[in-house]
Amino acid sequence: MRITGFRHRSVAVPVKYPVVSSVRQSAKVDFVLLDVMTDEGIAGIAYAQAFNRHGAQAIRACLGLLEEVVVGEDPGKIERIWQKMWKSTKLLGHQGLSTFALSMVDIALWDIAGKAAGQPVFRLLAPKGAVGTPSGSDSSAPAVPALPAYMSDGLWLVTPQEAAAQAAAFAEAGFAAMKMRLGRPSGEDIAAYRAIRRAVGDEVDVMGDVNQGWSPAQALDAGAQLAAEGLSWLEEPVDAEDDEAHAVLTAHLQLAVATGENLYGIRPFRRFLQAHAATVYTPDLQRVGGVTGWLQLRDLFEANNVRHSVHLFPEFAVHLLASAKQPDKLEWMSWASALFQEPLECERGIVSAPLRPGFGMEWNEPFIDSIGS
Repeated sequence: MRITGFRHRSVAVPVKYPVVSSVRQSAKVDFVLLDVMTDEGIAGIAYAQAFNRHGAQAIRACLGLLEEVVVGEDPGKIERIWQKMWKSTKLLGHQGLSTFALSMVDIALWDIAGKAAGQPVFRLLAPKGAVGTPSGSDSSAPAVPALPAYMSDGLWLVTPQEAAAQAAAFAEAGFAAMKMRLGRPSGEDIAAYRAIRRAVGDEVDVMGDVNQGWSPAQALDAGAQLAAEGLSWLEEPVDAEDDEAHAVLTAHLQLAVATGENLYGIRPFRRFLQAHAATVYTPDLQRVGGVTGWLQLRDLFEANNVRHSVHLFPEFAVHLLASAKQPDKLEWMSWASALFQEPLECERGIVSAPLRPGFGMEWNEPFIDSIGS
């Protein structure tokens, strides 16, 4: 089998809960969609967030470069292709949109691998003892990984009243954990948290994400207050690359400090681990080199016995986390769901990996056509 070419396009998908955070405001999410095509008719697909139309254009330009690099290659030689793409983008830099494009190609290659083998991707990735490996007396039984998820779709920087209403709906839908956004003016985050807590009761796990919106001093003060109120998780409280500040917060706050979605590649995670700069790591697939990059991180996290999950991309994350031995909760975000013929579903806070070959996803072409490019 040989790679014959790429098809890529950009779309802007309306979202149910408009994004309002410390770094972003949007009623739509911009995606780049990729098909990697082969001479045997098997195509692998992937998507990435572009954040705006200019970002989408830049990612697609990088995909044009990578297409020239990989056409003619055997798609089964994933590590070889990954290294070839990495080398070809060295002068563009590996902390930007060229890595988004590389990651998309890698994800699509794993989709091809699963389709060619007639297996879901998690079966190609899972070592013995992982969530997605068969267990019990019948080792041939098709284990279907069922992963607990936390709701991340809503609870943006809205009023306490609106946050409470959304949280109540999420709890009613069966979510035992949900993530609110933080970064309001002084005192308002506490009011929003208390409103959510009143709406969902004491049994629901309420997590927080600051999206890098605080200074180290603010994070230490507000984090302590929120920990005392019962917040269980504080994500990206300060600049994502500030390992020193993260280490101070991890050492002093009585809650889990999470980070990772804005770190590129493997090296910064090693630096954070050495500094004991987080409790939970949430790498982003489009920043760490796709599935191939994430596998290195999975092994690194498990060797260091630290909690880890994946930032967004639930369609891919469910397969990856199923290959881990003790994964943390999956982040449920439905932004991309409408792009697929058979969307991934979250039932009562549980996400099950599809048993269809590859990632089990194909484009919903009528919907994509309806929203244009």
